[in-house]
Amino acid sequence: MNLRDGVRLPKGVAGGRRKFTTLVELCQARAAAEPDMRAYTFYADGRTEWDALTLADLDRRARALAVHLTALAQPGTRALLCFEPGLDFHIAFLGCLYAGLIAVPVAPLDGTRTSVKVSRIESIVASCHPDLLLSTGLTFAKCLPVIEESLPNLVRLAVDEVEPALADRWAPPSIGINTPAYLQYSSGSTGEPKGVTLTHGNVLHNLALIHDNLYRPSDEEGLPRPTSVSWLPSHYNMGLIGGVLDPLYAGRSALLFPAGVFVRSPISWLRLISQVGRADSCAPNFALDLCVRRIAEAQLAGLDLSGWEMALIGGEPVRAQTLDRFCEVFAPAGFRRGTLVPGYGLAESTVMVTSAVVGEGPVTLRCDAEALTKGRARPIDPPGGRQLVSCGPVPPSITVVVADEVTLQECAEGEVGEIFVQGPSVGTGYWNRPDQVFHAELPGRRGAFLRTGDTGFRWDGELFVTGRAKEVIIVAGANHHPHDLEATAETAHPAVTGCCVLGIEDGQRELVVVLAEAAGEADPEEVAMAVRRTVHTGHGVRVDDVVLLAPGTLPRSTSGKLLRGACRDAYGAGKLRRQMPRA
Repeated sequence: MNLRDGVRLPKGVAGGRRKFTTLVELCQARAAAEPDMRAYTFYADGRTEWDALTLADLDRRARALAVHLTALAQPGTRALLCFEPGLDFHIAFLGCLYAGLIAVPVAPLDGTRTSVKVSRIESIVASCHPDLLLSTGLTFAKCLPVIEESLPNLVRLAVDEVEPALADRWAPPSIGINTPAYLQYSSGSTGEPKGVTLTHGNVLHNLALIHDNLYRPSDEEGLPRPTSVSWLPSHYNMGLIGGVLDPLYAGRSALLFPAGVFVRSPISWLRLISQVGRADSCAPNFALDLCVRRIAEAQLAGLDLSGWEMALIGGEPVRAQTLDRFCEVFAPAGFRRGTLVPGYGLAESTVMVTSAVVGEGPVTLRCDAEALTKGRARPIDPPGGRQLVSCGPVPPSITVVVADEVTLQECAEGEVGEIFVQGPSVGTGYWNRPDQVFHAELPGRRGAFLRTGDTGFRWDGELFVTGRAKEVIIVAGANHHPHDLEATAETAHPAVTGCCVLGIEDGQRELVVVLAEAAGEADPEEVAMAVRRTVHTGHGVRVDDVVLLAPGTLPRSTSGKLLRGACRDAYGAGKLRRQMPRA
């Protein structure tokens, strides 16, 4: 796919067959073709419809907002988008693009100055220097003291108070395929934030890549893509693409509800999917774990998941045990293993790089655990070893290379190395920040590659991701990925509900620390001993410290992703309450 040419809408999606070079052209074409289509419906409590937008509504309100924005700022100005869950974000995001501004989605404020979100937003402001702050009148009223103290120099605009009649005065901005559309800041919470600069072309290519990767038999029959059901926050890359932009490109409707509702009541997610009938939905691995742990057998009555066509699982390491358990628990409700589609992606490449094939079910490979710590994938027969989940084949429009992270020499099949990505979805770099991440050169390969920082290997045409290179814990010369140790630790005792494993340098060696959330009345000493024993048995790793915490204590992003850096900082600062002495 030649990025300079733009992309066409998928076959069967109304809006013409010409190529689009901007997201504004895409939205306008879709609105003209199906103005009355209810593209987005929001359920504030996960049950009751609260708000809805047709394609015509979205286009008109985006044009009206763009007229207002054009009077306030020059093209290329950054605008901070700070919204509670709802559809006002959709209007603000497209409105910025319609005005030629660069949207900067951030987590919503909660009105408290001590919130981690506030310091995070302050860091993002220092990074990209926005002039505008977009939100709703209600949020401004609720959070005014915090905004005036922390964001005093930003011009505030309540999107829900803009007069729709302004739309008639809109003039298309001078933008093109290489114009930055938005900055995607990762969900991490430590260090200086880095905003990935994504152009209109980057995003359009990734939308086409996602659609092609998720091809399924129903496409052959000429059926439209199913309704998308999502609780992922819109400022998160999976939530932004899946809940805002993919419905435009794929010609589908989206049912959205808040992440907080899902976390409090996981059944809300599956209930909406059941209610829709034919549906697609995306989620991180932890969401499946949460459903298995928190949804009672009695709640399965009346739940019909047979229409769930595609469940894209990504955003964090995908665990074979999680997939197996989810299938086992929800098979009585009609859930099929072929629905599960593990994928790999990152914000630096918009969102998706690879995915498994829809309908075929996850491909797994059981490898010798000791060989993996030495950088080799050696398949073995069950029951031993470590079971890895494939993230699918590499699509033809991008290039993925696994190479030695030091020499940059390409790895042989089954040899673990760093994953490098090249293609039109890869962003132009981090905003206002020189770096080599997007400009790696590999021997024997033409053009620049993205250094993902992730490790993995190729096997029989599939990409297997093993972890983050920077998070590897080295014990006695062997490499151990934290999420592997966490998966084992979580099986140590029924009371353990979640874990974070850290490698802490003490000046002499790397200490292994397990932060474990534990529920119930179990004896802390018993739980800690079980964690130590299980990790040592499974990996030959001695645990130096076990900290037992109340459920919900470990820092997570608004999408539920474990914030390992924040866990490390909290542990180092002694902020995590210890329920037993260090060994």
